[in-house]
Amino acid sequence: EPPEDDPDPRDTISLVVVGHVDAGKSTLNGHLLHVLGNVDQRTMHKLEKESKQTGKGSFAFAWVLDGHAEERERGVTIDVGVTYFETEHRRVQLLDAPGHKDFVPNMISGAAQADAAILVIDGSIGEFESGFHSGGQTVEHAILVRSLGIQQLVVAVNKLDTVGFDAARYRHIEDVLGKFLKQAGYRAGDVTFIPCSGWTGENLKERKDPKLSEWYCGPTLIELVDTLRPAPRAVDMPLRLTVSDVFKTQGLGSCIAGRIEAGWVGSGAQVTFRPGELTAMVKSVERHGRRVKTARAGDSVTVALAGSDLDQLRVGAVLCDINRPIPVVSSFLAQVLTFDMPVPITNGFQAVMYLQSVNEPVTLTKLLCTVKKSTGEVLKKKPRALASGSAAIVRVDAQRPVCLELFADYKNLGRFTLREAGVSIAAGTVMKMIS
Repeated sequence: EPPEDDPDPRDTISLVVVGHVDAGKSTLNGHLLHVLGNVDQRTMHKLEKESKQTGKGSFAFAWVLDGHAEERERGVTIDVGVTYFETEHRRVQLLDAPGHKDFVPNMISGAAQADAAILVIDGSIGEFESGFHSGGQTVEHAILVRSLGIQQLVVAVNKLDTVGFDAARYRHIEDVLGKFLKQAGYRAGDVTFIPCSGWTGENLKERKDPKLSEWYCGPTLIELVDTLRPAPRAVDMPLRLTVSDVFKTQGLGSCIAGRIEAGWVGSGAQVTFRPGELTAMVKSVERHGRRVKTARAGDSVTVALAGSDLDQLRVGAVLCDINRPIPVVSSFLAQVLTFDMPVPITNGFQAVMYLQSVNEPVTLTKLLCTVKKSTGEVLKKKPRALASGSAAIVRVDAQRPVCLELFADYKNLGRFTLREAGVSIAAGTVMKMIS
C-alpha cells in the first residue's frame, strides 16, 4: 500500500471535453476557469486585448487554453490542453480536446486519460445539424469516447444565447441526441443534458438570464461536475504509467508526464520503461503542480528521473514496476466491435491501432469468429468479412512490438481503437497474447 501523504480527501477526476469543431469547447473551458477564479482579471484583460487586435474578439476565453500561435491563428484547438480546477467535492483535471477531424488522434490520446466526458453541442440553428449529420465530429467523438471506456457523459448544449435560450430548440437536441447515445451504448442514467452558453457564461457557475430560468431549474455545469463518479483505481496492481510527454527542465533534468493507470509511484523508486530496457530512478513526483511523496492510480503526474540514456525516451512508452514490467507483444487476439465503415473488413485488412498515446500500423491477419455483442456467444466461425456494427474475435499483428495488457486485468491498457483513411472503424479489447 502506498503511504498516505495527501490530507485532501477530495477525489481526483479526469474530464475530457469533446465535440464538433467550433462547438465552442475551448471558450466554454476558458470561461469556466475564469468564473472559478483560475484565470485572473489581468490575464483575461490581456487576452481580450490581443484577440481584438487580431480581429478575433470572440476567442478571448478560448485562448486561455489555446496557447500556440498556430491554434490562435487558425482558431482551432490542435493539441490537448490540460488544466486543473477544484469544486466542493472533486479535484478536476480538465482536458480540452481538438474537435477538427484532422486531429482526432490527439483527441483519442486525450480521451484515453479521462474518467468522464463533456460533449459540447453547438445549439445554434443549422450548426447542431451539421455537427450531427453528414460527417460531423459529434457522432465520431461520442462513439470514440464510449469505445475508450468512458461511461459518464455530460452533454453541454452550448451557444443557446444565439436562439434566446429557446426551450423547444434545447428539447429537440436532447431528443435527437438522446436516442443516438442510447444506440451508441450509453446508459440513460449516465448521460445528463445541460443548457449553457460558454460565451456569456450562463449556467456555468450560476444562472442569470431570466429566459433560461423560466423553464430550466436543474444543476449548473459546476454542480454537475461535482457529482461525477471517480473511476475505481487499481492501486494494488503493479505500476503502469503511460507517458504522454517527455521534456527537460533546468531544475529537474529529464522529466515525463502521464497518467498512472495502475499501482503507485514514489520518489526513490527504481523503474523500467517498455518497449526497450531503459531503467531509471524516480527523483521526484509532482501532481497538479505540487510536489508529493507518492502518487497513485488515477493521478496525472510529472515525474523527474535520474539515469543514463534517458534521451531515448518516447511518448507512448510505459513506466513499470522493475520486477513486473508490462508485456511487449507483436500479435494478439482481440474482440472488436465495428462502427460504420466504408468497406467491410476481410483477412489481411490494414489499419492504424491507437492505444493510449501510441499509434501503430497493424494487420488483421485472421477473422476467427463473429460473436453476439451482449453475451460473447459464437455466431459464425471463420467469417469471410465483417460488416458495420458486428462484433468478432480477430488476430491482430503489429509491425513493431507494442506494450499492452489483457483487458480483463487492466481495462485502459487492454483497450484500443482502429482507424483507417482518417475514419474510426472499430474499437477492440485484448483477449489473449500470442507472441
